[in-house]
Amino acid sequence: MKAQTKKSKMLAYFQANPNANPKGAAAKFKVAMPTIYAMRKQAKALPVASVAIDEVAVLDQDAANLVYQASLGRKPLSNKANDQQYGGDHYVNMGVQPWKAMESWMSTEAFAGFLRGNAIKYLARADKKGGIEDLKKARHYLDKLLEVVGADE
Repeated sequence: MKAQTKKSKMLAYFQANPNANPKGAAAKFKVAMPTIYAMRKQAKALPVASVAIDEVAVLDQDAANLVYQASLGRKPLSNKANDQQYGGDHYVNMGVQPWKAMESWMSTEAFAGFLRGNAIKYLARADKKGGIEDLKKARHYLDKLLEVVGADE
């Protein structure tokens, strides 16, 4: 039963996150890379509706939300800034998002300053350039800033 539950979780995860990083998924599920590649391949072959309700029930709330949104044909919702992007999907679909690289290279204070600066940039130009989309981008940077400083609770 435990193996089936883990398999169900992995299939649901890859259905909700088809571009997920295999190395990160292997660490998340504590399985070898060949297993991850096999699960990802199986998940791509399955229609979204094939995940049974009883299998989804074993997922945590965030994973269940991702599966549900994918089953409706919507972009998965997440409360994590790394899982969202406004104005396209060019960063989300990268193996390593630029701000994840910057976060690993910079001190926490420097990275927080980068996030604040970008939020200010998008707020300042919203009325003249990007409108609502720029306001969403500013909020996106603020969401990430809240995660970085630990105030997202």
